[in-house]
Amino acid sequence: MTEVARAGDAGDDPQFRLVFLFHADLPVLERTLPRCLDALTAGTRQTYEVVVHCDGTPVEIARELLDRQERWGVDEIRFGSRQRFTASGDRSNNGHHRLFGGRSRYVVVVEDDVLVERLDPSFDPLTAWRDLFETHPEVVAACSMADHGDWAWGLDDLAPPVAPGIRSVNRVSTHLVAYDRERFLPAATRFGAFDVDVFVDREDLSYNWEDLVSHVGTTGGRRIAWPDGWPLQAHHCDRKVAAGSMYNTQDPRVKHAVLDHLLRAAR
Repeated sequence: MTEVARAGDAGDDPQFRLVFLFHADLPVLERTLPRCLDALTAGTRQTYEVVVHCDGTPVEIARELLDRQERWGVDEIRFGSRQRFTASGDRSNNGHHRLFGGRSRYVVVVEDDVLVERLDPSFDPLTAWRDLFETHPEVVAACSMADHGDWAWGLDDLAPPVAPGIRSVNRVSTHLVAYDRERFLPAATRFGAFDVDVFVDREDLSYNWEDLVSHVGTTGGRRIAWPDGWPLQAHHCDRKVAAGSMYNTQDPRVKHAVLDHLLRAAR
């Protein structure tokens, strides 16, 4: 079902590109992707395509993923190697800075260990994001994560709310983030988003993709929207290695335990 065309429609291209960023943990993706896709798109009025971007995925896992494409409703699976021209810093940077091809106006990126829940079946997340971007031209990115209390770099308000229930904040989390592609790309390009040697990931110095997106979204009159008043919750299915750390365990056993807890609570 598609809305009547509005300003900024991309012709015959889908208005939204939903990208799931994947590396190698297929058992986790099997549990998260179908649920996230249902939460984000069921009953939507927007046009969209679904892409799985595989970054450095082993060949044997890539073959298994292809067997699931039709069942999951994925339009495109992309495979990228980490052998050459690999982004510096955290390994996820290499995937994130390659997700902005195509002509869809809005890009929603979901990492493979994120679970999204829609708390109100009548809520249309894609339409809500589109309305947010169209109503507030200063907003370049939007996200909201339920576990932000665990972050080493805390979440703070930088300005009055964008709108009721939508904060204007100092940072994004790239576990799940929606971009207005046309607004984000010019500044991101100037800041080096698509260079391979920009990022750093050390205990004493960290500048990764989410730092760059946050830099773009909090300078030059631009804003980051945090719609924690929406009936949509996103959970990162991992835990910190220690309180106050910026690093997560990356342990599949921990991720499945978190998923088990979240799915039991949702019943």
